[in-house]
Amino acid sequence: MKVSFTPKMLLLLLLVLYPLEAAWAQLYLTPQVRPRAEWRNGYQSLPDGQNGAFFVNQRSRLTLDYKQDKVQMRFSLQDVRVWGDEPHLKDTPSTAMHEAWGEFALSDRFSVKLGRQEFVYNNDRLLGNVDWVQQARSHDGLLLKARWEGISVDAGGAFNQEKETLFDTHYRLNNYKVLGFLWAHKKLNDQLSVSAMHISDGFQRPDTVGGVYFRHTYGLDLNYLQERVQLNGSLYRQSGEHSSGKKIAAYLAVAEAAYTFQPFRFTVGTTYLSGMAGHERKVHTFNTLYATNHKFYGFMDYFINVPADTRQGGLHNNYLKIGYTPKARYSFSVDYHYFALAKNLSATERLPATSNRYLGSEIDAVLQYKHSDQIQFFLGYSSLFAGNTMEAIKPGNASSYADWGWVMVSIQPRILLKSFDKE
Repeated sequence: MKVSFTPKMLLLLLLVLYPLEAAWAQLYLTPQVRPRAEWRNGYQSLPDGQNGAFFVNQRSRLTLDYKQDKVQMRFSLQDVRVWGDEPHLKDTPSTAMHEAWGEFALSDRFSVKLGRQEFVYNNDRLLGNVDWVQQARSHDGLLLKARWEGISVDAGGAFNQEKETLFDTHYRLNNYKVLGFLWAHKKLNDQLSVSAMHISDGFQRPDTVGGVYFRHTYGLDLNYLQERVQLNGSLYRQSGEHSSGKKIAAYLAVAEAAYTFQPFRFTVGTTYLSGMAGHERKVHTFNTLYATNHKFYGFMDYFINVPADTRQGGLHNNYLKIGYTPKARYSFSVDYHYFALAKNLSATERLPATSNRYLGSEIDAVLQYKHSDQIQFFLGYSSLFAGNTMEAIKPGNASSYADWGWVMVSIQPRILLKSFDKE
């Protein structure tokens, strides 16, 4: 939603919240300015003789947090733009409401959260806020939270509609119409924890007013942590109905091991997203839903939408990551990805069949400098070495050198506007 924003709106929020001094409360303001300069020469798509692109994009965000005993609220306004994307001397409203929610506790164990909010669970693998993208992702929904004796349970849901209507609920936007999820987490001992999740999302049937295709995703995440060693494993299955009307039978499997030996951290892992070869009776391609895929499948974002970006062939991602943190303020990481299709693809009228599943290898390097708690600097460079099979799913020339570089600054102070004590 795009809205016009003036300082008067912020002042109004402050005036509304300021009088609540009857109990302990805190009011924080968190402004953020995050410009990022990017050089793109093969980012998301193979180069094919074109010149590389250079630009600067920027997120400007203003977040107001209020907390008082059993009540919390957040209002987060943001403007996302590319430098120079508006004519001078022209008033173009572009501020959006990223978050606007209120949370209240029903007891010491139960609370309710309502409004526009981020849904982030299990390391962003299926539900994430995609914070790398300047606009990020949020949902208009309801969240019920329960906490007791080391067990955490969240139940969330959303129902989307384009506008207020008098009849029917036909939804034409390219979003889910209905979303519901249940997440449960339990720490079994000091080293081992487990979480279970079930996500159901429904999409409007194009030929009906009230009909909805429902997709169901469910599985487990295991996490083992002991001093220097960390082991992670995930297994998810996907069923229900695809937008094509076919039944879904797909799965996701993850295995990862990490070893920390200061100042180094080594991580090795594999992720398998099932796929399909051609016109099968069922859809076997796993969809990663509302994940932060930038975090898992290479920073050059060739696999943001895994079903579409692999021509339904699925993805096998083997990776090795090395992190180096010599001092608290400095960190450097290098990631290597080996990408392959889960299934070879059949030929179409425009695209060839594949006989070799290897798609290519990617190297991502990132240098981070934390100047202070308020200011951070980032420098990144990535290269993709594509195999010939990549041309079957991405336009361009696989033999061309593909690279992407970026520099980003994040300025984000946290300002305590007011702290109230109990009277």
